[in-house]
Amino acid sequence: MPRAYRFALAPKWVIGHVLVLVAAVTMVLLGRWQLDVSDSKHFSLQNFGYALQWWAFTAFALWLWGRILRDAARARAASAAGAPAPGSQPAEPAPSAAEPVAYRRYVMPQSSDAVAPAGDAELAAYNDYLGRLAAGNAAREENR
Repeated sequence: MPRAYRFALAPKWVIGHVLVLVAAVTMVLLGRWQLDVSDSKHFSLQNFGYALQWWAFTAFALWLWGRILRDAARARAASAAGAPAPGSQPAEPAPSAAEPVAYRRYVMPQSSDAVAPAGDAELAAYNDYLGRLAAGNAAREENR
């Protein structure tokens, strides 16, 4: 086993190996069973296709587990070297403690009939605009 993959001998990785192996053996046996069903029906194309599907699932599961192992090995090698892992996004710098975090709080919408708070000229102008739109819509409805 190459040195980069020594981490895969840890208990949590061994459990993963066993689970993937059990899944692969199960899927191969299910494919074999579907092939037997196909033969018993004098070559049922549907069951033959299912057999091929199970074997394709097996190949995909093994390929995916290999990719997971490879990506974990690359991430460990990159973290040991102090560089970001290939293909990973660079980490954003953490905000300093003196710098406040900007966010927008939710402001409940108000109807155009509501009185604007004192000193909020922008809200008052917007409410007037909405009132004019509502009056125009009402006038158009009356003319119909």
